Amino acid sequence: MRKPVAILFAAIYLFGTTEASQLLKLPVLVQHYVEHKTLNKSITFARFLEMHYLGKDEPDNDHQRDMQLPFKTIDACCMIAVNSLPPQRVQITVVEIPEIPVHKTATNDAFRHLYSPGSVFQPPRLA
Repeated sequence: MRKPVAILFAAIYLFGTTEASQLLKLPVLVQHYVEHKTLNKSITFARFLEMHYLGKDEPDNDHQRDMQLPFKTIDACCMIAVNSLPPQRVQITVVEIPEIPVHKTATNDAFRHLYSPGSVFQPPRLA
C-alpha cells in the first residue's frame, strides 16, 4: 500500500512542479503525425519531428494544431518548490596549529652570491 501512495505523490509532485505534464500530450503528437502521414505518405517520424521542433516555427495552415504538441508551449511558467529540512546539530572543532619559527637574516649577504662579477645578474651601475 505504501509503494502506490509514494508513486502517486511523486507523480503529483512531478506533474505539478515540472514540465512532465507535457508527456500527457504524447497522444496528440501521434495523432498529428498520422494527419501528416495521410497528407504525405513518404514522411517519416524523424522528418515530422524535425519539421515541428527543429525547423523555423513559422505559422502555417495548421499552426494552432502545432501549438498543441508537447513541449511547444510553456504551461507552468511559475514553479515554486519549498523544501523543508530538519535542523541538524553542527559541531565545529578548533585545531591549534603549532607555530613554526622563521629565521630571517637582516643583511644582504644571503644574496651576495647572485651578484658575482661573472654573473649575468648584476646590480645596476652608475656611469
